[in-house]
Amino acid sequence: MPLWQDQPEGRWFTRMPVTTMLNGATLAVPLHVITGRHPGPTFGIITNTHGDEFLATMAIREFVLALDTAKLKGRIVLVPVANPMATAGFGRLTPEQHGRTDLHEVYPGNARGNTTQMIAATITANVLHHVDALIDFHSGGSGGRLQARVDHNSKAPDALKQKNIAMARAFGAPFVHENEFAGAAAHYLNTRGVPAVNPEVGGCYLGPETSQHYTAMMKRGLAGMMCHLGMLEGDAKPPRQIDFDTKARRELRPKNSGYLESYYEKPEQLGQLVTSGTKLGQVVDMYTYEVIEEIVAPFDGYLFFSRYSGMVGGGTQAFALAEAAGSKWLD
Repeated sequence: MPLWQDQPEGRWFTRMPVTTMLNGATLAVPLHVITGRHPGPTFGIITNTHGDEFLATMAIREFVLALDTAKLKGRIVLVPVANPMATAGFGRLTPEQHGRTDLHEVYPGNARGNTTQMIAATITANVLHHVDALIDFHSGGSGGRLQARVDHNSKAPDALKQKNIAMARAFGAPFVHENEFAGAAAHYLNTRGVPAVNPEVGGCYLGPETSQHYTAMMKRGLAGMMCHLGMLEGDAKPPRQIDFDTKARRELRPKNSGYLESYYEKPEQLGQLVTSGTKLGQVVDMYTYEVIEEIVAPFDGYLFFSRYSGMVGGGTQAFALAEAAGSKWLD
């Protein structure tokens, strides 16, 4: 059993060793444990699975520092930087030579696998096997992405799926998305019968107003989930939300590289019904100054992903719609 299970009320921090590195340092994964005065469930939080998605961990920091442990029922077990190597390289993946390097795809990991698998195995042994519920918190990386949804596992059995949906709804984001993420921490926990979901909120370098907007949303979402789990007092009644699955999802990616002029750069524009044929943005050739591509809505749908104007490579996700015909409102 992990040492943190014996911690009294209060806050505790440690580092979980993973392996040694060629620079002579020890690779370790950080772990915060916040224990309440009253008994209750153990709630796991993982973030910075991808190294360039750092807004969520700053929102989590604000949330846990403001928590009154005298009012907390149960315990929070928090991994604030799940992949330190990816974070140090300010990239999505582990900078190593061999094997799968996306931590989001390798759970439960392998203690004798590549470095990414060893990180997953360490988190699995010390966190995943000891929680009653979990969120794997993501935000947009570099590139000014706007999003606000909670993903749940399409492969979960029906009874567990309902628990996942209830948790996802308690977060209070505009969208609830049935997604496929085999190899993710949440998927692995679902195979063990434990509810777990993936919030996808905000992005990085969005400017003060939008960053504050998403930080506040994430803090409210954490409080809503913990009220739902009975860890905090309060009303976890979710707002009206849009539910959709992968069949209704359409990502719009420019074929050409260039400068994306986005017409949807405000977080409040997410959730809008966009009619078929609406121009969402255009790509400008930075050399000739010509407009080389227009990005147009292929059907009536709800905008759930957008990005700021800026440089994009061919094939980069620029916008995403939930087809209206395949979506439903949850009241």
